[in-house]
Formats: sequence, C-alpha cells, structure tokens
Amino acid sequence: MKIAKKFMALALAAVLSVGCAFGVSADGSRTKDVTVTKTNELSEIYEIVQKIEDTEGFKELKETVPAVADAFKKVSEGKMDLKGFIDVLKTLAEEATDETVKAAIEEVIEKLDGKDFVTGFVQFRVKDHERAEKNADGKYEVEISVPSITDEMENIQLLCYNKETEEWTVIDPINIDKENKTIKVALDDLCYFAIISDAKTDAAE
Repeated sequence: MKIAKKFMALALAAVLSVGCAFGVSADGSRTKDVTVTKTNELSEIYEIVQKIEDTEGFKELKETVPAVADAFKKVSEGKMDLKGFIDVLKTLAEEATDETVKAAIEEVIEKLDGKDFVTGFVQFRVKDHERAEKNADGKYEVEISVPSITDEMENIQLLCYNKETEEWTVIDPINIDKENKTIKVALDDLCYFAIISDAKTDAAE
C-alpha cells in the first residue's frame, strides 16, 4: 500500500534524525517513544505507558473484547493498517446490542475515512491523582512528545478508546507544534490511543 509505505518512510526518517521515534522500526513494528513532555512538570503527574501488554486493564480487555486487544497489538507491531482496524470496528458495530454504542462506533468509522496511523496504541495514565487536575470536561490536559510528527502531516487527531465506558472517539488536539514535535491533548485516565492523520497520495496519482 503506497500510502502506508510513504508514512513508514517519513517515520523512519524521524527515527534516524532524533535517535528514537514512535515510527516504524527495522522489524516493521511501530516503535514506542510517545511520552509526556519531559521539560514539563506534568511528566511527574502523568505518563504514557508504552507496552500495552503491561498496561492497567489490558488483561481484562483481552478477556472481554479480545478482538480489540489483538488489534491494538497488531497496529503497534506494524501488522495491521487502518483499513484492517476499521474492519474490526465494523464487526464491533454489527455485534453491538446497544444502539447508542453502535451509533458511536459507526460515527468513528466515518471519521477514520481517509486517515492513516502515525503511531501504534499506547495508554495514558495518571500517576499522581492528588496533583492531577481535570478540565471543565472532566479530562486531563497534557503535552506529549511525538517524534514521528512531520511537517507534511495534516489534520492530526487521536483515535481513543476508554475501556471503562467502552467509548470510541476521534478527538482533535488542543494544540500541535510540528517544529518541536509535540501536541497538547485532553484525555481520560487509562484511555488507549493512537495518533492518526490524513493519508497522503503520491503526487503522480
């Protein structure tokens, strides 16, 4: 798939330039280096858990929604593209007995049209609940470093899954700084997320 290969090349270039990026490694996996910005004191309060198998709640996720747990791993390992992930979501929508849940998944599927993965899935976690602060929407605002962001990427968003509420959402960052490769986002504690952006086509196409 040309689109996927183009993003992989861009991500690999970022790996070579910064030493370690959340892009595609030599073995085809999406390497994990999405972190809370280290220069920000928020890194003492929040963290990004890189290895989803070690995240809080992943064992339960494997038992309750094994297809999602498996898809998370495959995306992070570079073994599933967005089209394959959408197929997983379509199956979830078909199997949903709650019409509200079904409608929400179908809305997410529509928003994923024309998108591609920039990163694999990680989990956002609050380390210090006493110091953590929620915004008016009950979410935590944090700046995260994403070395694989490039100037060419457009409409960068996050595909999020809240295991507690079983809610899928596509959200816009509060701010994107392509030069410093950081984005500011508002997230739920223990949510899983992957960064996505508009898929690009070759100029000749």
